[in-house]
Order: sequence, then C-alpha cells, then structure tokens
Amino acid sequence: MGVSNMRFVGSIVVLVFMLCAYRVQAQEPDSLYSSYMQEEAYYDEEESYEYEPSDEEKIVQDESDEARERVLYVEDLYNYVYYLLENDSLVYRYAKYKNQDEIVDFVGTSAELENLDRKFEVIDITEEEPLFYCREYVFNENKAWDFIYERLYDKNGKLIFFVRQYNTYNSGCAEVAFERSEYYWDDKGELIRKTYEIYDSHNTSLDITDCWMEREVYDKIMDKESFLLAHPFPTTNDETIEEPAKE
Repeated sequence: MGVSNMRFVGSIVVLVFMLCAYRVQAQEPDSLYSSYMQEEAYYDEEESYEYEPSDEEKIVQDESDEARERVLYVEDLYNYVYYLLENDSLVYRYAKYKNQDEIVDFVGTSAELENLDRKFEVIDITEEEPLFYCREYVFNENKAWDFIYERLYDKNGKLIFFVRQYNTYNSGCAEVAFERSEYYWDDKGELIRKTYEIYDSHNTSLDITDCWMEREVYDKIMDKESFLLAHPFPTTNDETIEEPAKE
C-alpha cells in the first residue's frame, strides 16, 4: 500500500475516533441530568407521601354534654369492674385449650397451661346495676398473650365499652410495641368516643408511622346474646358452682 493510501486510512481512523469521543462527551451531561431528574423525582414522591391512619388508629370524640355524661357513666362501671378484678370478687375464669373445642373452667396447672389457647375472666351481675363483663386473652405459641379484648355490656345486653390491646415484636420501632384502643357507645349504639395509643414496654409513646403492626381480624360483638352464643361458657348459675374459680 502506498504512503498516500496509508495516510488516507490513518486520517479516516483519526476522524472516526474523534467522532466517537465527541459522542461520548455529548452524552455524559444528558446521562447525569437524567439521573439527577430521576433522583429528584424519587425524593419528591417520598416527600409527598402522607401516612393514612387505619380505622384502628383513628380517634373519635363527641363533645356534647350527653356524650360526656355517658362516658363518665361507662368509666364508673369500668372502675367498679376493675375493683372486682383486683379483689378477685365475683370473677369466674374459663379457658379454651388447643386439644378441645369447648370452653371449660380454667385450670392453672402447668400441663394445662401448655395447651392454653384463650383465657376468659367473666363478671356477670344480675342485681342492682346489672352488667356483664368479659376480658379475653389470646395466647401465642410462647405462652404469652398476643391480644386482649375487654367487653362491657349494660343491663339491656348492649355493648357500651370495648378495649383492644395488642403487642408485637419486630415492629421496627421498639423491642415490643403495644397498641391500646378504647371504644364507647351511647344507649342508641352510636360510637361517641374512641381513643388510640401506641407505646413501648416502658410506657413511652411511639410514633405509629415508625412502626409496623400486624392487624388481626376480630369482632366487637355488639350484644351480649350474640357474644354468649359465640362463647358458650359453663353457666355461672349452676348450683354445683359455689364460688368463682381461683387462679
């Protein structure tokens, strides 16, 4: 190949190389700009995200005088129930074990506790100010409670107070996170108050937006008759039962 031809080929190679280099330089700013815009869009999307509270976390407060009086009335009944629980008076205890379907009297032996699925503390008052109360514990495989439900029914058998307590490990915001919700209803069955709080084992308030809480399916059961159909306890009126079972 002659010298002139070699020079011509060399010129072509140099020209191609320069064109490639120019294209790379021209594309780099576009790529950086595109990445920057994608990153900014990501942060914009993150900043615009608004946490939507679930029904479990919502708070209800009726400010009417009637509602306040009703809440005070319910709280007085609940305080009386707690007095009975603390003094172990008029309290019947029942249980449901994993190896049987029916609800029976609670037996606190270690062998029975191994198979304990649910425990119930029941107060059934038919005289003076009639009321029916049940605290239900739902246990996990580690023999610790996962859920606690409290139900308080008035003399007409209508649910007037309900408490849901839940605890979870691996919530992301505490070693153990606890939820507690309280519901109050008036005599017409209207929800007049609902509270919500989440806290750790030291009773320090937590931010629900920092936590992951698994939510279970449950039923408040708005009347006593339906509750007793779903939870057929041994009758507390049986003449063979002299006093409530002790722990």
